[in-house]
Amino acid sequence: MIQLKRLLRVSNQLLRLKGTPFHSRTEAATSTAEWYRWGDYVVVDVYDGVRQELAAMREQATVNEMSPLWKLAITGADSLKLINDVVTRDISGQEVGQIIYTPWCNQEGKVVGDGLLLREKEDSFILVAGPNDEWFRSFSIGLDVDIVDVTDDFGILALQGPRSQEVLESSTGTSFSDLQFSRSRTCELGGVQVRVIRQGFTGELGYELWVEPDGAEDVWDALFEFGAPLGLVPAGEHAIDIARVEAGLLIIGSDYRGAGPWHGVDTYPDSRRECSPRELNLGRFVDFSKEHFVGKQALLDEEAGGGPRDRLVGLELTEGSVRKLVEIEFGSVLPRVSRFVYQLSQGAQTVGYVTSLTWAHSLQKIVGLAHVEAPVASEGTEVSLVWPLDGQQHFLDGRIVGLPFRKHTRNQ
Repeated sequence: MIQLKRLLRVSNQLLRLKGTPFHSRTEAATSTAEWYRWGDYVVVDVYDGVRQELAAMREQATVNEMSPLWKLAITGADSLKLINDVVTRDISGQEVGQIIYTPWCNQEGKVVGDGLLLREKEDSFILVAGPNDEWFRSFSIGLDVDIVDVTDDFGILALQGPRSQEVLESSTGTSFSDLQFSRSRTCELGGVQVRVIRQGFTGELGYELWVEPDGAEDVWDALFEFGAPLGLVPAGEHAIDIARVEAGLLIIGSDYRGAGPWHGVDTYPDSRRECSPRELNLGRFVDFSKEHFVGKQALLDEEAGGGPRDRLVGLELTEGSVRKLVEIEFGSVLPRVSRFVYQLSQGAQTVGYVTSLTWAHSLQKIVGLAHVEAPVASEGTEVSLVWPLDGQQHFLDGRIVGLPFRKHTRNQ
């Protein structure tokens, strides 16, 4: 009976899934049957091959779906006050058209979520993150603000790679040489009005293209009409996931547990994986000069106590451990980014854990994002990854390395 209920629940969830505004084009472009569930949507996981898609992203240009990103519009006379009271960065000087990355915390100084904040107008913002509407609404009582989920109002394509600017300029007939990182402007592409944001989740030079759903297919067609001769290809979610790990970029639920009402995916069963910004290498995004924000006192207390116990670093498995893992588990390298949490040890002592373990194609290594105790966080420190299998524990040798694994070019 329990299995039947579980099967019915999964079936109902699948029936509620929907395609993005670009679905007709992505479905036609893929040669595989590999799809990925992202919230209430399905997107292509692999078009032709992960290796080819990653190579194109690093050497030419790719387009990938970002439409399912959750988007929250916060508008009204008190919109700036609400957001600035909640997030850790001071956004009082944010310009219209500028995008700011910021975390936000609970009163204990643990990260509830993180995301990009676009200022559309003086009193109009769009927050791009995980579902956090309940959290922001809880601080809006008595304020003149409207908070609306606008996820379905836009389709988003991420144009990424060293030739992305060429593709964009060829497609629009407009120069983007002066568009700085985390800035935006509007233009026409394929006869459709598009908001172009210089951003991305791969570490490469890139842009996000926001379009109303009715114009999505025309934008896709125009991009490939002008971009295909420059090497533009579509990239699936699998390739993007590997790229963001190589770039050392975090995902809520995979690399930390959200400390608010929405925790992200069910990677972490309890609150022990909740982290402060400094534990996630996000300390530079905390502005203590601001008079107030949620969690400020807890973060000041953390600083006064010498900082957090744990640090976020990179983990790189040795070649011998890669061979061992192939032998005991897969018969090949990791099939995709692992969503499990693996313990890290030194001898009999547990010193941390690792998330987002993956075969990094660009590096030809298995790497992961490691949360370790401060004394173990120095580059070159040797640790063991504990791999459970069939009731046994296998110890895979690794070493601590710096982040990102691959140098960013997105903000150059």
